[in-house]
Amino acid sequence: MPPDMHAVLIGMGSNIEAEQNLLQAAAALRTAFGAVAFSSVYRSPAVGMDGDDFLNACCLLHTEQSQSAVRLCLKALEDVQGRDRTLGSWKPRTLDLDVLMYDEQVVDKELYRYAHACVPASELVDIESAIIPAGQLTPVELCL
Repeated sequence: MPPDMHAVLIGMGSNIEAEQNLLQAAAALRTAFGAVAFSSVYRSPAVGMDGDDFLNACCLLHTEQSQSAVRLCLKALEDVQGRDRTLGSWKPRTLDLDVLMYDEQVVDKELYRYAHACVPASELVDIESAIIPAGQLTPVELCL
């Protein structure tokens, strides 16, 4: 990878028309960033809110953009797909895109909170099984 390129791991989730919204997000990410890789899609219950189960995945891309520019792009993609930001964040959503890692650095120290990156602690067999979609795209040690 050229030195001016940054590796970015993005968590993706939806629980409103989830299949359609994740497919549309995948196409939009390809348009915005070119070649991208996607994990498998996983279903997880909506936690802390009423709503359908979430479909979750991770996306790995490479870009020259800064972390803040990537975040702005992701928020714009969410808005295009009808993301409702009123009344707080603990509610069903058409699309949720989060920067989880940027240049092999965990962006959110509470990465374990994201169902699209981790398996709930109650389902863990051992630490290596904690990270599922993210682990398909990056070395597991980068995610711990």
